[in-house]
Amino acid sequence: MSVLCCRVPNLLITLACRRAPALAGRPLALLGPDERVWATSLAALQCGVQAQMRAQEAQTACPDLLLRELDVSSAEAEHGALLVEVAEWRLPVEPVGWGGAYVNLHAVAESAASVQPLAAELGQRLRKKLGADLQPAIGWDSSKFTASAAAAHTAPGRMRLVEGKDEARFLGPLPVTLLPLPRPHLQQLHWLGICTLRQFAALPPVGVFQRFGPAGRQAQRWAQGHDDRPVAAAVSALPEPATVTLDPPARTLQPVVEAVMASLRPLLTECAARLEGVRRLRLTMVFVAGADQSMDPMQSIDITFVEPASQAERVQAAVTQGLGRLIWPAEVETVRWALLQTGELLPPQLALFAEPPPQFDNLPALAQRLAVRDGGAHLFQATVAQSNHPIPERRGALLPLSKGAGHVPPVA
Repeated sequence: MSVLCCRVPNLLITLACRRAPALAGRPLALLGPDERVWATSLAALQCGVQAQMRAQEAQTACPDLLLRELDVSSAEAEHGALLVEVAEWRLPVEPVGWGGAYVNLHAVAESAASVQPLAAELGQRLRKKLGADLQPAIGWDSSKFTASAAAAHTAPGRMRLVEGKDEARFLGPLPVTLLPLPRPHLQQLHWLGICTLRQFAALPPVGVFQRFGPAGRQAQRWAQGHDDRPVAAAVSALPEPATVTLDPPARTLQPVVEAVMASLRPLLTECAARLEGVRRLRLTMVFVAGADQSMDPMQSIDITFVEPASQAERVQAAVTQGLGRLIWPAEVETVRWALLQTGELLPPQLALFAEPPPQFDNLPALAQRLAVRDGGAHLFQATVAQSNHPIPERRGALLPLSKGAGHVPPVA
């Protein structure tokens, strides 16, 4: 293959600073429709502000942070203008993230010498169309991952063309954080001293699969320069829309979300194994017909993710928020979901410290406060009192987690 990657770095922040030049160079975060951070400036990134944070979390990480609402329509217009210019060649084009696209040059150029004038022409056209502050960085190789890595390690207005014989030398010293693996996996590699793509590529494939699963094995192949994914439109291989029937019809949000997620989880698992995620999802709720003929028995909502998502928790949170914004005129009878757009997962930003596992260290303190407030114990912990007692009910007991809570009832 012959793949060109065109990427405008930090498109969303650049557009915000273009509209308000006073924001340039300051810690800035843009909030999307889901009220989460969609983009951060370099100054905010250095303070620990990350995508998907809530506004309060972001301001806790950076007290001087400036929060602004993202102008989604303006961002989509600029991204669309970029895709229109790239599509002028009438070659297969695949959007990637905000301000990025892959182009399949296999039919017109397969060597660095033949790609160079095409890349220069595209850069000039985009600079003229989008402006000097949105000029792209361009990378090229025989595979998508290496072409993307080349674009990521090239300054705006420059190009990096990687020949097949130079792939290993180019990829080897690059950081392993270029791989779109989950943050816990990248942290494990860091703890193991695996910092570069060369080190990750040299690991035993069986061990990588056992520890990181199919996604880890796929990522290792990319680190080795083996990426045979074709450049294709984001809507070319989408699954058919699915219909979820609720029996009985639901009047509350929770059963509807649970039913939708039960239908979506297999798809999310398949996407994660391919290092892909959901970019845009459409949900349509059909309500039970009532006596009021004026009510709309069907409502739809489109959910857009700032970055492709494959984690069930993240998708569920977005589905819950999206469906919660709709007005329910009656009970929900069916829900239809349609996947409108997918995309490859982006490398996550690593936190300074590992994310702590869920724990209940403060549970005793909470139990004590409740006991003081209400005059009795609410939370108990099971324990073995007399393991050999002839009466089964006396072998265990429930101990209160609060002090001075009174009588300890035995386990029945």
